[in-house]
Amino acid sequence: MYSRLNVLLSGLTKGHDLASVYNDTKKEQGSMSHNGLQTLFTGRHVTLLEQVNSTNSYMGDLLLQQHLPEGAVILAREQTSGRGQLNERWISESGKNLLMTVIFYPSFISAQNLFLLSKTFSLGVYDFVASFPALLTGERGSVKIKWPNDIYFDNKKLCGMLIENSIRNPNVNNAMLGIGLNVNQEIFSATLPNPVSLRTILGEELDTDDCFCNLCNALERRYLQLKAGHIDQINEDYIAGLYRFGEFHEYENKTEKFRAKITAIDDDGKIFLKRENGLIERYDFKEVKFVV
Repeated sequence: MYSRLNVLLSGLTKGHDLASVYNDTKKEQGSMSHNGLQTLFTGRHVTLLEQVNSTNSYMGDLLLQQHLPEGAVILAREQTSGRGQLNERWISESGKNLLMTVIFYPSFISAQNLFLLSKTFSLGVYDFVASFPALLTGERGSVKIKWPNDIYFDNKKLCGMLIENSIRNPNVNNAMLGIGLNVNQEIFSATLPNPVSLRTILGEELDTDDCFCNLCNALERRYLQLKAGHIDQINEDYIAGLYRFGEFHEYENKTEKFRAKITAIDDDGKIFLKRENGLIERYDFKEVKFVV
């Protein structure tokens, strides 16, 4: 597990100075073997922790102490308090999956266009997952982006993301991208309604080092696409990969269950659902649930 990353293993214990842990780890980076890593910056600086409460929380605390280079990654074997959207817990078996946070500095994005970051990062993870030959052809099922930014395989959740942005008006100062990607886990907690992993989909154990490198490659390609201003392409690809787009399915709001189809996602990330009677409604995050 993570053998070729060749980083200093840093167990997070009470009293550790976060900046010292990061700097001690960074000293080892000169001899790192980035097999398969083709990025300019994403994944080039890695801090690997045996255990941490949350990679996003760790990254956030570290940023209060020092500046990190763009693309720096906090990577953990185990999270004790992993977080998803709106503080939902992310539960993962130790050493089996990719649990990581990447820091970006998208100062070229205005605070009004935050959802563009969500689309971009979703597409990066989607591109990585869909690159496996069996998934690229669709012979084992389909990979989709479930609004706003989960990655689904058929009707099961493969990956969750938590994006936390710091705003320096009028633009974004930094964006912490937290990713929980199920790679080799086969047994999941009964509290998780519909999890799946790459191993259960593909029927074989995967090299997490390779997965890390290829995921970083895919994320950076999409990030640079956004930075180059190819927003129309990102919007088009996001809709093309959207789970249940244009199909009637069951949803649930605060008062009822109903059938509707997704017709659009606006610039703020709100979803438009058209009911079978023709009524179109717009919902924000957590105002409507997919009935899976």
